[in-house]
Amino acid sequence: MPPVSHTEKTKITVTLSLDIVRQLDALLETPAESCSRSQLVEEALRQWIERRAQRELERQTEEYYRARSVAEREEDQDWSAIASKAAERLWEE
Repeated sequence: MPPVSHTEKTKITVTLSLDIVRQLDALLETPAESCSRSQLVEEALRQWIERRAQRELERQTEEYYRARSVAEREEDQDWSAIASKAAERLWEE
């Protein structure tokens, strides 16, 4: 687990199902996890937020590529062919 940041913190109350709390506590009992419930939950939320942001970026990228015109796709293919030929020449040297 990454080091705890010393940024300002806010205390909140969260209601969790008992099975999640038991799993959380079991994780905290392992020697590899030497942190508090709050730290573990914060890191889990941080990773979840990062995954959501990554999925959103992927969605936007896909949307962009699907919205391109035929002319834009043809231009991309032309540039790709040029780049491939340039790479082949570099590798041959």
